[in-house]
Amino acid sequence: MKKISVILAFVLLITVFASCKRGKIDSNAVNNTSSSQSEQSGSTQPASTVQAAVPKTTDKKENSTEPKRAQSAGTTASVQTEQTQEQKAVTYISENPDNYYIVKVSEKYGSDPQNLIAFITKNSSDPGATVLEFSGKRDSGGNLITTEEELKYLCYVSDSGDIKRASSDGQHNDGYNYIAAKAAIMLGQKYYIPSIPEMREQRRYEDYF
Repeated sequence: MKKISVILAFVLLITVFASCKRGKIDSNAVNNTSSSQSEQSGSTQPASTVQAAVPKTTDKKENSTEPKRAQSAGTTASVQTEQTQEQKAVTYISENPDNYYIVKVSEKYGSDPQNLIAFITKNSSDPGATVLEFSGKRDSGGNLITTEEELKYLCYVSDSGDIKRASSDGQHNDGYNYIAAKAAIMLGQKYYIPSIPEMREQRRYEDYF
């Protein structure tokens, strides 16, 4: 019994000694870990330094909008210029047989230049002339009758000399399909013909050019 007591006491002593040693090792490990963290925190840059190293994204966004704004401004200026040019477009009338546009129509279709009236557009993005050809009937004073019923053809002549013609009867169209020709003839009847008297007084082509 005495031997057993001695053995138990010896085992207990070994256990206590091992526990003390293990506690010392754990304490050293904790101390080493905290020391390492302190060193790492010491080498870490301050918050202000880190923030300063990160580039600001707002500057990039502001800079990226500048080309778009410049492009938008350029587009707006271009549109305004085109609108200004269109606003300055002016139409004149000519009944001169030697007028360039009248001569072009007469040469191509064999028309009598005395029966042609040209409406010439200047300062336009699509310069040229609309030439109306009438039947050739005259009133008692010898003046060309320019009514809707007497309109035979409407021709469009570009400055380069290209010509297309719409026929009032739809049988002699050149460069127009049937529907487009009808629309062109209606434009001549409802827009150009009513403007002839005023145009003769105010915008005769030969008075300006």
